[in-house]
Amino acid sequence: MAMTLFFNGQTETVASQEKLRETLGRLDAVPQFELWLCVEDGPSLCMLRNTEHAWLMYLRHEGDSGFTSLGDPDRLGDQAYLLSNGQQDQYPAAWCIDIAKCYEALVHFYRNDGAQAGWIHWLES
Repeated sequence: MAMTLFFNGQTETVASQEKLRETLGRLDAVPQFELWLCVEDGPSLCMLRNTEHAWLMYLRHEGDSGFTSLGDPDRLGDQAYLLSNGQQDQYPAAWCIDIAKCYEALVHFYRNDGAQAGWIHWLES
């Protein structure tokens, strides 16, 4: 199944799990990014990264309030993220999870036709 990947304003089609892993490996060198992996007319998974901080947002469909990843709920403060449109936003540090888990959740999303990764604790918005 092919999915669309949006990375900092660039778009590409991902047609295999191997291609996705290769792409994620290449993108890992970028310290700040906004990445979306989307099923056409279906769910989307977003990853925002700022150096060692990253979190996920899962949307079931366009307009959905969605879910955010939840790391350590006792972690205080916010982290800044640079969006692909140049805007800088702040999000709770408690949403941050391990970057490797974010990548594995993206691969799971691809491999399972847009399903949420069950090993991530999700907070419904």
